[in-house]
Amino acid sequence: MMSAKAPIALLSGLILSAFLLVLVGCEGTGDGAPSAAGGDRDGAATNPAVSSLIDAAQAEITVEAMDEELDSIVQYERLSGEPGEIAAVDYLVRTLQAEGIQVAVDTFLAYISDPVSATVEVPGTDLAPEAITISGSGNVRNLQAPVVDLGGLGDLPPYLTETGERLVLDADGPAGSAEYSTVPDLRGQIALVTGQPRPGPVVQLTEMGAAGVVFVNPEERLNDLTVTSVWGTPSLRDFHRIPTLPVAEIKRSDGDRLRSMMAEGPVEIRMSTETRTGWKPLHLAAAIIPGPAPGGPFVLAGGHLDSWHFGGTDNAGANVAMLEMARAFSRHQDRLLRGLVIAWWPGHSNGRYAGSTWYVDQHFDELRRRAVAHVNFEGLGQIDAKRFGASTSASMAGLARTVVMEGTGESIPPSPPGRNSDQSFNGVGLPLLQINHSRLAEDGGYWWWHTPDDTRDKVDATVLKVDADLYAGALARLLAEPVLPVDLSAPVERLGSLLADRQEMAGEQFDLGEAMVRQAGLLSAVEQVEEALAEGASIPGAGSSGGASPDLDLALVAILRPIHRILYTGLGPYHPDPAVTVGSLPGLNAVDMLAENHPSTDRFRMALTTLQREYPRILEAIDRARDEAEGVLNALGGG
Repeated sequence: MMSAKAPIALLSGLILSAFLLVLVGCEGTGDGAPSAAGGDRDGAATNPAVSSLIDAAQAEITVEAMDEELDSIVQYERLSGEPGEIAAVDYLVRTLQAEGIQVAVDTFLAYISDPVSATVEVPGTDLAPEAITISGSGNVRNLQAPVVDLGGLGDLPPYLTETGERLVLDADGPAGSAEYSTVPDLRGQIALVTGQPRPGPVVQLTEMGAAGVVFVNPEERLNDLTVTSVWGTPSLRDFHRIPTLPVAEIKRSDGDRLRSMMAEGPVEIRMSTETRTGWKPLHLAAAIIPGPAPGGPFVLAGGHLDSWHFGGTDNAGANVAMLEMARAFSRHQDRLLRGLVIAWWPGHSNGRYAGSTWYVDQHFDELRRRAVAHVNFEGLGQIDAKRFGASTSASMAGLARTVVMEGTGESIPPSPPGRNSDQSFNGVGLPLLQINHSRLAEDGGYWWWHTPDDTRDKVDATVLKVDADLYAGALARLLAEPVLPVDLSAPVERLGSLLADRQEMAGEQFDLGEAMVRQAGLLSAVEQVEEALAEGASIPGAGSSGGASPDLDLALVAILRPIHRILYTGLGPYHPDPAVTVGSLPGLNAVDMLAENHPSTDRFRMALTTLQREYPRILEAIDRARDEAEGVLNALGGG
């Protein structure tokens, strides 16, 4: 454990190490210094040791082994906390232990919502379509009420994303001059809406007073989903967002038939829904491959083990790729400069990322002090997959481009992280990398997602080999590059672009000028750090053999952490944001309300207050990042 004075001790250690290295005449690694923090933004791996590790790891991954492992996992229905998922955990543990890999299994209670059943019928007719209920929704028995057609999701009144922990309808927010349609009064009625069940629409319909809702799937299928916006197990701060609205889902053709009946006159429907919601023991398995330094930096990799039904591509393919990563890198552990932890998360589907959130809650301090990246595995091995992509924080976009270009010859534009896929580590401030490989729409798309049809035949081990090789390339760089391959400039540039956009929207109503000045200063500082590393500056702790410096690893992440947090969180580090996509730099989303409302309105003044309280957080984050950057620069002899 580090003391409360760890930041000072870390900086002192960096400076002392740099001084000693200069005294002994050390001039870099001898293997070709990286051109930035970890290399060019889109450059190839130039370190022969890293290239050799990539080849060795990929050689360990075979189609034959993955075929067998897929059969072993997809045979189980893996709803979290149920016997099938527990059997899959047991299989993973046996397989890892047979390889001599250290495994930890944690058992803990999480707040889970299992969908049980739903019925929808029009009394007095033969219309009683197949229906399912949705995780996180309310229970009702024989609710009979008039049904009102609200059209599609886009026809619902908007809700505010600027309000933090409680989402409210736009029209029910602060008084103001913004134009919005009259909100329907749905008390005593059941809403009919075309679209997949999601948290936002459930909030909207609840605020309108609906007694229940029947979602009509836009396709001829039923997709299992969850409608709570609570991320992970609820706390006293967010339990109020647990939905109570009864939710059912029917297929498109059944929705068409119901609407045809409604066209002839008023229609009542009767619906019943049952979810089993409460505390449930879950099991989380993690493979641990230590690095060379006890208690030193490590990369966290993870993906959810639980699934709706048999979950072939969501997420057994990824689970197998993770197993292959553990095997490959444990066999070449002597080449690693950082440790690797690979976790199979429970509670993803019926607990809204309960497993990864629990892990953060239990290990936050260790993750903050030791973890250097989060690599997420999701939806791999899809049959006929052709489109490559990536979801990354700005600091990892260059690494994603490099890995995909080297592995496939394709150029990709990585996208910013959304609010999904066990992205529970933004509060910690971990750089994120997720590589995607999906089917094209013209080939039928990912139609079986979250349905009983996501079976073994939807996973192609030859495609999974391609995907696993890409992840092996990414992990090898993260584990063995002498300088951690993160891009320091990209997130600062992204922040500058977002600040400029928000300033243009705010006009003269709110001044972001000071933040923009400080962002420019931070950008200059991180560019100097990258330049110093590119020129082979003495790296604290790195010897002539090309070893990494744990202190430098953590110092680079410390530069990124404050900016990562303001780019990707709204409520702060410790309490998860709602599971609703609000875009990057969400703390300044309220600027649009300044542009749309008169300064005399409640809406304008409350938005202004929101921005005034958020602005110091942004300034402090920029200042902290710059302090960290200047500390590293001084330690490298460039200050």
